[in-house]
Amino acid sequence: MLYTVGGVGFIALGLAIGWYGLRPLATVPSILRATVKDPSEVTDSGSFVVSRGVVNEASETLSAPFTGSQCLGFEYEVTERQPFGIGIPWFQAHLDDGVATRPFTLDSASGTLTVVPSAKRFALDTESTVITVGANETPPERIQRFVDVRDTLEPVARWVRIIPGLGTRRYVERRIDPGEEYLIAGHTDRQQNEVVIAGDLIITDRSPRQLVLHRAWRAIFPIVIALVFVSVGVGGIAL
Repeated sequence: MLYTVGGVGFIALGLAIGWYGLRPLATVPSILRATVKDPSEVTDSGSFVVSRGVVNEASETLSAPFTGSQCLGFEYEVTERQPFGIGIPWFQAHLDDGVATRPFTLDSASGTLTVVPSAKRFALDTESTVITVGANETPPERIQRFVDVRDTLEPVARWVRIIPGLGTRRYVERRIDPGEEYLIAGHTDRQQNEVVIAGDLIITDRSPRQLVLHRAWRAIFPIVIALVFVSVGVGGIAL
């Protein structure tokens, strides 16, 4: 009975990890089937499109949380190096994350497309800026101000600081920089008698092929872990 209960638990955990790993691949078939369009060619609402162009501000910009760079949107995450399980002594534990954006335009020589990303969720698949702060180091002033206003970011635990190699935090920032070229994938909508691309968008500085390969590569590790958990669970039930 105990083996059965444990096996079911392992299977459930494995399926959850597998779903987490496979979720970013859900839009891959649509991206591979789509033809990359010029912003001026996006004229139908209610369709999935992939368009490439140079982004520019439509109203106002944002200040990125860690670098202070003026941008049109950003995504950030904070992790801390902590011991986790056996054989993974330097696991990066998740501490905090968030996104923010403003409407902007995707421009080409032929036309302009208004982009309205969801204020709560979009996938920003761009080059990351990573600032690393050791457990006993003083963070840069801007990061310290960020930490001070985030209730979820407690100081590094004392027991973690005294173990060499642990407690190091990574402040990761990804941005939509004005004047740069991006590929944007998502569904179109009609707002104020204008066709826009809006909602849960994928925004990347990679080509469609590079984006798909990057997502597939990142999915390998959680999928392998998921298979291990499911296999252990099935073995437990079979005993």
